Amino acid sequence: MARALIIVLLALAMAPARARADVGPQAIETFLTRGQKLFDEQEYTGAIQALAPVTRDARATRAQRLRALELIALAQFIRGEEGAARATFERILDIDPGYQLRDSSGSPKIRAFFEAMKKQLIPGYDPTAGADLEHAAPTAASAGKPLEIEVRATRGGERVFELVVGTRRRGELTYKTTTAAPRGDARWRARITPEPSSKPYVLEYFVEARDAGGGAVARIAAPDAPLEIALAAGGGEGKRAWYAHWYVVVGAGVVAAGVTGAVVAASRGPDRGSLPPGSVTVSP
Repeated sequence: MARALIIVLLALAMAPARARADVGPQAIETFLTRGQKLFDEQEYTGAIQALAPVTRDARATRAQRLRALELIALAQFIRGEEGAARATFERILDIDPGYQLRDSSGSPKIRAFFEAMKKQLIPGYDPTAGADLEHAAPTAASAGKPLEIEVRATRGGERVFELVVGTRRRGELTYKTTTAAPRGDARWRARITPEPSSKPYVLEYFVEARDAGGGAVARIAAPDAPLEIALAAGGGEGKRAWYAHWYVVVGAGVVAAGVTGAVVAASRGPDRGSLPPGSVTVSP
């Protein structure tokens, strides 16, 4: 009896260690995917529980930790737990004072809550500066064939002197930048040809608007938290890949004093953060 009790106690003592060991680099994306699915299904308590391990695991990348924290904060806010949501948003702004909110609901209440926190926590924050951008892009395309990304400034277009799109193949460390061509009426279009590949891959990208001095005034996504386009295998030039399905991303960016240009080199290690401050909203 005593021996059996010892075995049970040892098993219980080892259980938390096993749970922690399971949260490794390969498991982090699984937690994020499960948490996002639960959030989309309005299972907010389950989403918080699924995402919490990511926020504590030192092996999670900065971008993964921020994604998990935002979903947790949104779930807490929707559940009416504003105190908990405030504390989680504060953790986000501690990691990245210029974090761009990626909430897909477009909720004015969520945006106002986050903006109020920025005003309170970030010295000199001015939501009326900078510019607002929206863009449309294909959700899928083919490697080796051109695709196009359209961008429009919905506010502050007169401040935008140049607009660039940074792209990289998932797994690469650096971005290639493409300057978008102005189309008039505060619109730009970037034509990008991803490198050919015999296998499908994911193209990561972000959009940045710059002033005449090269300073960033707005950004959609960020080098350490890019958007994605799924590419089918392909190679060589062909008929232009265009928009079978569309989505619109709205982003805002404000440049603090001394901050200029885009970070076009990214890694899984520490970095300087994204454009302070700003927000991004993805709407279906």
